[in-house]
Amino acid sequence: MRAESGDLSYRPRSRYVSTIAAWVVVAGLTAARGFEDGGTAVLRALPLAVTLGLLAWLAFWRPRVDVTDEGVVLVNPLRTIHVPWAALIDVETQYSLTLVTPHGRYRAWAAPGPGRHQVVTAGNEELAGMSRLARDSRGAVAIGDLPSAPSGQVAAMVRRRWEHLAESEQLALGVADETPVVAVWNRPAIVLLGAAAVGVVVVALT
Repeated sequence: MRAESGDLSYRPRSRYVSTIAAWVVVAGLTAARGFEDGGTAVLRALPLAVTLGLLAWLAFWRPRVDVTDEGVVLVNPLRTIHVPWAALIDVETQYSLTLVTPHGRYRAWAAPGPGRHQVVTAGNEELAGMSRLARDSRGAVAIGDLPSAPSGQVAAMVRRRWEHLAESEQLALGVADETPVVAVWNRPAIVLLGAAAVGVVVVALT
């Protein structure tokens, strides 16, 4: 998590280990094919290796959540979603951080909910100081809002900025229905995945 000119960006800390580990496994399996069957086998394995390597990068490295004065940007593997503050009506954390608007619900790949260990080990001190927007009418906190969970960490970032904008009267009210949410497909990645998949099929058929 970092701050630049008032903007905040969240990326999972595990992205380094997950991405590199996946690439090492793919490279190892490809090299093993070469040792067993020679250079031709490596060439035949390359399309699948490229596909798996690209999928690992998309799933582990690319995802992030940006929180700016203009809105929240969800960078998911194959789609980037820009949610303006004026369009936001709720922030949920079931399964993952989810931004709710009149136009739909948008989940953040980078901010999944807590694992079983985080739920079991959570204590009352972890819940102290949480935003009122994270609590229901009874003051209870959802499991996904635990500060130790990615969904809880990012939800807190979003809610703090949302509260600040509302309290400083910088947030337009009553215009959520008219405020568009912009979703852009990651076309280069889709094209590369498609080409790699075609290569895998061609190799399998020859």
